[in-house]
Amino acid sequence: MSIVKILDDVTAWARENICSKIALKVPPKGTEPNDYDYAYKTANPVAFTMYVPTEDKLPKDIPSAFPSLCVRFIEANDDLGTMTGTIGIQFLLSAWNPGKHGTEFERNGEGWRDIWNFTDIALQAVESVTNISGYKIDRSIPVKFGPLTEQEAVPDFYPFWFTWVTFQLTYPLMRDIENTQEFL
Repeated sequence: MSIVKILDDVTAWARENICSKIALKVPPKGTEPNDYDYAYKTANPVAFTMYVPTEDKLPKDIPSAFPSLCVRFIEANDDLGTMTGTIGIQFLLSAWNPGKHGTEFERNGEGWRDIWNFTDIALQAVESVTNISGYKIDRSIPVKFGPLTEQEAVPDFYPFWFTWVTFQLTYPLMRDIENTQEFL
């Protein structure tokens, strides 16, 4: 099984089963979020694979890297005795919310609620199925989640909010080197 194929399959699954289930605020371009006339927009989070591109590298049809879900792999191993592999998957979730929008903007610290609602949707999606795109979820390994930390502290990136979810998938150990070229 190709690592690239696994990551592409999991990203497509996350786009359909997680990102499509919630709409979150999108940061404005060239506008301060506390402008009284700022009409905020919402969108489904964008699903990326391995990294979140900077604004200058975003595809033209994506207005912002926030909100987003980035699918990464932490580590993998192949067991030649059983001809199966395991891959640790990490979802990195992000949201932007500077405060309450309505007839008047009110800057507050309540935007964290968006990221945890997004995280709950991701957890429900992962924990309610036995496989993701044909890859079996290893239920002997706990699904873990938490806030983004730096040196064991939760950093303040207000009005941006970040969490992560990790779990393991198993797959049959088959390498199709001849068809790997299509993923380059």
